[in-house]
Amino acid sequence: MGKTVLASKFTEWRGLDRVSQVVHAMNCIFRELSKDDFGLDGEIEVVRPKPGGIGFETTGGIIKVQAKAGARYVVSDTPASFASPVEKADLQYWQSCTFPVLYVVYHPADDKLYFREVKEYLHATPNVFQAPHRVTFDKARDEFAASARTAVHGHARVSPPRITFDVQERLISNLLPVTKLPKFLYFAPTRRKDAQGIRREIDGFVPPFTVTEGKLYTLSNLFDPTCVLRKWCGTKVRKMLASEWLADDRRVPEWVYLLNQLLGKHAGRCGLRYSPDFGRNYFPRQNDADTEFKRAWVSVRTGKTAPARIVAKRYEYGRHRFWRHLAAELAYRHFGPSWFLQVTPKYFFTEDGTKPWDSDLVGPYSTSQKANEHNPQVMNHVLFWADVLAQGEDKVRMKLDGRTLLVADKMPACGVGAFGIPDDPAEYEEKDEEPPGLFSNVSDDEDEEDDEDD
Repeated sequence: MGKTVLASKFTEWRGLDRVSQVVHAMNCIFRELSKDDFGLDGEIEVVRPKPGGIGFETTGGIIKVQAKAGARYVVSDTPASFASPVEKADLQYWQSCTFPVLYVVYHPADDKLYFREVKEYLHATPNVFQAPHRVTFDKARDEFAASARTAVHGHARVSPPRITFDVQERLISNLLPVTKLPKFLYFAPTRRKDAQGIRREIDGFVPPFTVTEGKLYTLSNLFDPTCVLRKWCGTKVRKMLASEWLADDRRVPEWVYLLNQLLGKHAGRCGLRYSPDFGRNYFPRQNDADTEFKRAWVSVRTGKTAPARIVAKRYEYGRHRFWRHLAAELAYRHFGPSWFLQVTPKYFFTEDGTKPWDSDLVGPYSTSQKANEHNPQVMNHVLFWADVLAQGEDKVRMKLDGRTLLVADKMPACGVGAFGIPDDPAEYEEKDEEPPGLFSNVSDDEDEEDDEDD
């Protein structure tokens, strides 16, 4: 008569098979222990991609595994969590181990594996050695799947690779491609030598303009008799193609000066304020009653509404009282024929929501905030500012005299790398899609009509 094999053994083996499959999906090694385990069923050895991208290398990081499978190891089950009964002696044994131990449970109703690192669990759980002895699991946080690779690396005290060649990654810049530039410049002779003098004499809106070599140049239509700049111009008004102006490299700084004025007008319409001393646009305090202001936005990368951002808030730390504002340095950059609006996220600190705070005091608070921001946070800063400048529309459109003169994409220029950062949200999956390129020629093909001949 043959020996009896308990049905529970098959359940146990299926659980170990699932553990092995998940570990292999992490590109790590799983070994079952061949002798009586006394509280341990196997071990994981962490491996990582070789720097050259060919094959993997061992790291020496070892984690022991105790696996359980079946309904009798699942109690207090809810959609969000459950507990697994254990022996007190096992808890004590795992606590004494000199290596990390993963307690892995196969949940048959969920058809999923869940895990906790026991030493970490014991340290974080009050009265853990009092009956009933259990290990609790959060189903959203503790699923044992390939996506838990980084956590497993951490428990093995092995740093995950900085890059991997298993995935591609969308490399997102802080440059918004300009797809349309002003087509014409208007100019006329002027007796004035100082643009600032003219600007001081204008009461109200000042169109972008500059004075050079005895002529006033502007993006505003000087043929319009209501144009405020006509007062300082001679009667011989002309216009020229902006491309002719840009053909002379010496004119590029003046062109950027005009574009920056256009940008300043647009930023004001977006509810921003500009600090000339610090060269950045920021969200001002909006009233005298509230101490915190938020702004809703939509990420162009995901197409979804993102959590509202705090754009201005009052803080108190001991003797220090100040306002911290979200801010950005905005500047135009050009590479050959391609133009971009560069967005550099910053912070701005004020005493009362308006007056800049003491620069000597700002440093520690600014550094502390930025220390908590990594690639995903900086990327979302850029995407947030793109949505602000687009005023919730599909593109950034800057207007003057009712005409759309400049258009920029909300999606920053990007490329696709042949490598990626493991578990990074910018991982590129659209293999058959051509991503937006870094360089593209400015086009005049836009819905809004440009200047017409006058």
